[in-house]
Amino acid sequence: MSTLYELTGTFNQVAERLEEEDPAVLDTLESLDMAIEDKADGYAKMIRNEESRSDALNEEIKRLKQRKQAIDNNVKRMKESLQNCMLDIGKTKFKTDLFSFGIQKNPARVEITDEELIPDEYKKYKVEYDKKAIKEAKEVPGAEIKQSESLRIR
Repeated sequence: MSTLYELTGTFNQVAERLEEEDPAVLDTLESLDMAIEDKADGYAKMIRNEESRSDALNEEIKRLKQRKQAIDNNVKRMKESLQNCMLDIGKTKFKTDLFSFGIQKNPARVEITDEELIPDEYKKYKVEYDKKAIKEAKEVPGAEIKQSESLRIR
């Protein structure tokens, strides 16, 4: 069985000989065309199969992310419970045979309470472009409208 690449090359070679008006050339071209269509059907089946596998993997990723989040939440609750227990009994540091425990200060962090009061020198700006408006305007210096093609299998 020939590959799609080989079939395409052979089809193009035979198509170049169409000017000869030989009925064998037309028959060969027609049989190659059918072979390419059969090959395309095989490709479509494989594409659908791979798309299904991809969808199944996306669902599994989502399920595993939810499971990970549940585990992370459980770890957070256990740490908070242990820390509260240590603070309640006034014990901020101790060692066991397996672990060392200690409550210590985290690095300082900034919490914004009113954005309007913060001077401009402490603000960062992110530039975003309105691509929809650029597309509607059709010609904008520094931007190009590009049109591509892709295969649709129905």
